[in-house]
Amino acid sequence: MKKVILLFVVILNLSCSPDKVSSGDGLSYFQFLPQDNDKFITSTEVGKILIYKNQNNDELKFKVLKNTTEKQLESRDSFVVGSYKYFYYDEQRIQLGDILEEPSQYYAYDSFFISIKRVPKVFQLSPTVISSESQLVAVIGLRPFDNTDVAFLNYSEPLMTLTINSQVYTKVRKVTLPNNPYPHANATLKGLTSIYFDQNKGLIGFDDIQNNQWRLQN
Repeated sequence: MKKVILLFVVILNLSCSPDKVSSGDGLSYFQFLPQDNDKFITSTEVGKILIYKNQNNDELKFKVLKNTTEKQLESRDSFVVGSYKYFYYDEQRIQLGDILEEPSQYYAYDSFFISIKRVPKVFQLSPTVISSESQLVAVIGLRPFDNTDVAFLNYSEPLMTLTINSQVYTKVRKVTLPNNPYPHANATLKGLTSIYFDQNKGLIGFDDIQNNQWRLQN
């Protein structure tokens, strides 16, 4: 009977364990979980040219410059105390750029990227609060489009179906973007009003402020 009770306690502790693990330096580490496996982007190998067309048959082309899955550090830099480390997390990061760029070139954080990462549900500063529970989020950097903020989704948005050139995508989430009152002076493309994010394909479409509907062709 004691063995049965002990086994029950062990199972209960495992089922209630937090999403984080401890790293070697004492910081929490939020790793990808088994349920994240069906949400990774699998069709954007480095060097691939992504082609988007609108209803007028105009084209936009971007090259995949980077596609990595790595352990990352969440930290902040300060002139007073230097760098302060908060936690580690897993991230799949896809960097997009001009078709003339090479993968060996520098990748700016605020450029055109897709970041899928597992982070704490609550993370705030002053005071610092880092929850033990985590969530999977996708963050999309929208430069060179004329948008000041990144697009964000936490996979709680409803799924929709989108058909492009007879291909049916069934795991799509639409993210509506706010109006941009402070446009980028150096933006090369018009601001976006919404994006269409497929769970495994990534960014398959976007609409801009001039009512162009750009859709992925390959």
